[in-house]
Amino acid sequence: MLRFASGLVPLLLLASSALAQIADGDSHWENRAQAGQVDAAIAAYQRAVAANPNDVEARARLLRAWRFKGAYVAKSADQKKEVYGTAKTVGEDAIALVNRLIAPKGVKANAPEKDVAAIARTIPGAPEVFLWDSVNWGEWALAYGKLAAARQGAADRIRREATIAHLIDPHLEGAAPSRVLGRLHDQTPRIPFITGWASEKEALRFLRESLKLSPDNKLTKVFLAEAMVSDDSKSKPQAIQMLRSVVNAPNDPKYVVEDTAATNDAKRLLREWGASS
Repeated sequence: MLRFASGLVPLLLLASSALAQIADGDSHWENRAQAGQVDAAIAAYQRAVAANPNDVEARARLLRAWRFKGAYVAKSADQKKEVYGTAKTVGEDAIALVNRLIAPKGVKANAPEKDVAAIARTIPGAPEVFLWDSVNWGEWALAYGKLAAARQGAADRIRREATIAHLIDPHLEGAAPSRVLGRLHDQTPRIPFITGWASEKEALRFLRESLKLSPDNKLTKVFLAEAMVSDDSKSKPQAIQMLRSVVNAPNDPKYVVEDTAATNDAKRLLREWGASS
């Protein structure tokens, strides 16, 4: 009994250390609008993963932080490529861990999305791992070129992982799973035998679902406005009104950086469409 208990001590210490690092990372994350804070969050989450490599939640938070750095801190195309290249590697490790954890339940990594989702929902952090890995792959595709990324299978990976996240919790991160799927359908080049599944109708369906679940989300409104015009140019007046609502609405205090970027994107689209904000 004593030997059994003594064997638990190192494990408990590792878990305690990882939890402390996650808390430190979360503290920096909450202040991510300030210079240097997202890098500090990344460093803390990396320490958490090092302390406990089986901590799925730490890996999910790390993926989220890398996405923020690539989307809102990196300025040049080369910087974005570097960040998302790293995020892809981090994501590969995180997905591999989740796959190892679901394997004892009889679910293989390539099992149907619904089967993976049924088991992954029981693993804290797993839904977020699928979501943020899909987002990072999408950002990587934009950085390297959508056509090249589609030929490398990025679109299929994004669709699978976002679908798994959607099956687990469609409300996740402000209805992000359906937003990712809608944006994917809208932005993916239609390549026969590779991405023939991409559909403007599906883009609108998923984005409208996302907006229904999170009605004030500025990013969803921007994506939906773009998809509406892409599907039917006659929808432009309605899309313009949607973008104006983005510009005129206050930013969510918890998402100031993200909402500011979405507002700027709305203003840019309005200028491109010859409309005032």
